[in-house]
Amino acid sequence: MSIGLLVLVVAVVLVMAYVNGFHDASNAVSTAIATRSLRESTALALASVLNLLGALLAVLMLTLTSQWALRLLGLEEMQAATADRPNVLALALIAIVVSTLVWEVGTWWYGMPSSTWHAFYGGVAGSYLALGMGASLERVAALVLIPTLLGPVMAAALSYLTMQGLLALGRSERLRMGHLRFAQTISAGAVATGHGMADVRLPVALVMVAAASAGFDATLTLALAVPIAVAIAAGTLMGGHRIIRTIGRRMTDLSAAQGLAAESSAVVVMGALALGIHAPISTSHTLASGVVGAGLARGPRHIKWDVVQRVLITWLVTPLGTGLMAVGMVIIATSLA
Repeated sequence: MSIGLLVLVVAVVLVMAYVNGFHDASNAVSTAIATRSLRESTALALASVLNLLGALLAVLMLTLTSQWALRLLGLEEMQAATADRPNVLALALIAIVVSTLVWEVGTWWYGMPSSTWHAFYGGVAGSYLALGMGASLERVAALVLIPTLLGPVMAAALSYLTMQGLLALGRSERLRMGHLRFAQTISAGAVATGHGMADVRLPVALVMVAAASAGFDATLTLALAVPIAVAIAAGTLMGGHRIIRTIGRRMTDLSAAQGLAAESSAVVVMGALALGIHAPISTSHTLASGVVGAGLARGPRHIKWDVVQRVLITWLVTPLGTGLMAVGMVIIATSLA
C-alpha cells in the first residue's frame, strides 16, 4: 500500500471514529437525559469522558497484531487475495469506511439507531462480492447474524425482568426516585465506558490492517490509537440528538426505573456476549431493545410500535445498504486505479 493511500485510509478512519461518537456513543446517556436524571450537557460530558477512558483502556488491553485485526474485521481472505495488490486492499478499505459513514449520517438524519459494526460488515460483504470473492462471506455473515439475533432478544428479556423487579420494589416503597436516578447515572456511565471499549477496536483494527499492508509495525497503530479515542470522545460530546430523542422519548415514555432497567441490561448483555461469542455487540441494538423490554413490563400499550417497526427495518437493511454502496465504490475505484 502506498503512503498516500495509507494517509487517506487513516483520515477516513478518524472521521468514522468521530461520527461513531455522535451516532452511537451519545446514545449511552439517552435514557438518563430523557428521564432528567442528568442534564443533557452533563450527560454528554460524562459520556465523552467515559468513552475516552474506555477506549484507552481497551487499547492498553489489546494485543495489536495484523492477524487480530483481520480476524475481527472479517478481512482475512481479502488480505490474502490482495497480498500482491496492496493498493486494491486500500481502495476496498476506503470504500467500506465511506459506505459506513454515509449510512451512519443517513440514519442519524432520520433519527434511527443502527449498528456501526453491522454497517461496516455490510460494506465488507459488498467488497468481497465486488472483488469476485463471494465464497468468503460465511465469516462476515456470522459476525452480523449471531449478535443481531442474540443481543436484542437477551437485552429486551433481561430489561423486562429487571423492570418487573423494580416495579415490585417501588410498590413496597423500598426504592425512591433519588435511588433510581443515582443508579441510572452509574448504569449510563457503564454503558458509555463499555461502548468506548468495544467500538474503539473497529478504527484501531482498520489502521492496523492498513499500516501492516504499507509495511509498518504496531508502533504506528499504537500512536494513532490516542487520536482515534479522542475522535470518538469529541463526537460523543457533540451528541447525536436525533437518535437520543428516538431512544429516550419516541419509542416509549421512559421513567427513571425503565432507563435503569434498559441501561443495566445493555451492560450485562454486551459484556456477556463479548466474552461468550467474541463478536462485536451493538450498543444501539442492545440499548434500544432494553428500552422496549422495560416498556413492555408496563404493558404493550406503553410502546410506540410504529417507531419500533421503523427501527427494526433499519437494522435489517443496514448491511444491505452499505453492501450495495461498497460494491459500487469498489468496482469504480478498481476500474479507475
